[in-house]
Amino acid sequence: METSTRIRIMLIVPMLDQGGLERICALTAQLLKTKYEVHLVVFNTEGMIYDVSGIHLIDLHLGAVSGKFGKIINVCRRVIQVKKLKKELGIQISYSFGQTANMVNVLSKYHDKTWAGIRGYGALDNHRQMQFVCKRADRMVSCTKVMEQEIGRSYLVKNSATLYNPCNLDEINVLSREKIDEKIEAFLQKTGPTIVSMGRAHDVKGFWHLIKAVKLVKNKVPHVKLMIIGDGDYSMYQKLAQELGIEEQVLFTGVQMNPFALLAKADVYALTSDSEGFPNALIEAMAVGLPCVSVNCKTGPAEILQNDYQQCAAQDKVYHADYGILTPVFYGGKNLDASMISQEEEIFAGELVELLLNQELMASYRNKALYRANQFGVDAYVREIDRLIAQELE
Repeated sequence: METSTRIRIMLIVPMLDQGGLERICALTAQLLKTKYEVHLVVFNTEGMIYDVSGIHLIDLHLGAVSGKFGKIINVCRRVIQVKKLKKELGIQISYSFGQTANMVNVLSKYHDKTWAGIRGYGALDNHRQMQFVCKRADRMVSCTKVMEQEIGRSYLVKNSATLYNPCNLDEINVLSREKIDEKIEAFLQKTGPTIVSMGRAHDVKGFWHLIKAVKLVKNKVPHVKLMIIGDGDYSMYQKLAQELGIEEQVLFTGVQMNPFALLAKADVYALTSDSEGFPNALIEAMAVGLPCVSVNCKTGPAEILQNDYQQCAAQDKVYHADYGILTPVFYGGKNLDASMISQEEEIFAGELVELLLNQELMASYRNKALYRANQFGVDAYVREIDRLIAQELE
């Protein structure tokens, strides 16, 4: 393949199915393609839902496999193929998203500058893998300042950067006006306000906390509804809602190609995660004007909802922050016992009730949410990438 005079960039991601990491990678490719020569490497395109039109997409056809030996062989095959591509395409910068892709990126280094993107706080728990990647990457890229500082402190990384995940406000504005599924519309048209949350059915999202909190909210706001958008097996949460007697007021929509139209129909966004990287869903909810109540987990929510996030450092307090409400972190593991409600769940429910019953507070946080979302727009994201690329290649 002939190379152009433009800077040649490779983006590497395991898949392009649902998920914040995958969405950011696809959006990054779209934002950079007019200025740079962009090659997007995906280990497996099965289940791909994100727009990659106009991008040179390379499918390695090397999806996940089972067994320790099989996984080792799979990584070796990925590394061999990616290194060959880097050589053939004359790649100058290779930017990977998530630790699975980071391992392949640093092991396939040729003449390129390797950027390893850490997208979730949980990645920092795997110290051996983090140490391996940090030693070999030319630059560690975090999605929050807190993560960048911790990586620098724990792994003595000097060449690092923070790239806040971009929010494509123009696209969200258009998509938020589209029609939605009739069954979902019928649910939303029932009397009462709607609390919404978004994410796959993974324990880290802490949806059992939210369902229990909504049960408590119902005592003060009888017709409250809860809508959870995302893919996965929610049967355990459906059972919990049933045991709590709120199954008619809870809807699990499954994965949605256009979640923004659903978000725009809701009243409040709730985040109950045990940990986050940079919670895209929180910013996307704010982009359609939703007031937000979020647990003050590591990392992301405080940096989004407060100008000086260090003012909200205590994770056991309630903060009516600059752009939303932060509540104490949830303690203990997964608990699907309908009879057990924690103090933190009670606090979370109390803040939801205060917001839902205070129209002045709702309106204030709605306006602030829109303002804040604009500060994470795509233009700022691209400018920062341009700066880092120029710095890398000078």
